[in-house]
Amino acid sequence: MQKELDILKEELTQRIYSSFMNKFNGNNSVFAKKVGCDEKTIRLIFNENQGITVNLLLKIANALEITPSKLLEGIELKNESDE
Repeated sequence: MQKELDILKEELTQRIYSSFMNKFNGNNSVFAKKVGCDEKTIRLIFNENQGITVNLLLKIANALEITPSKLLEGIELKNESDE
């Protein structure tokens, strides 16, 4: 299960990064200010060294001017009974 969680986290991080690059042209500092967190937090997220709380996900989506559901679209954890 942990491997699947890591894959989902990577997918979410890539979606955030892609939107970030389009909107903020790679400027971590401006993005962090818009999100309301430290630039270090943004770097850790993009390096996949930090998870994202629901609160932070909401702030990130707001900064990117997209809905959290758009970032999470299609990302789902399979039930163990489905396998």
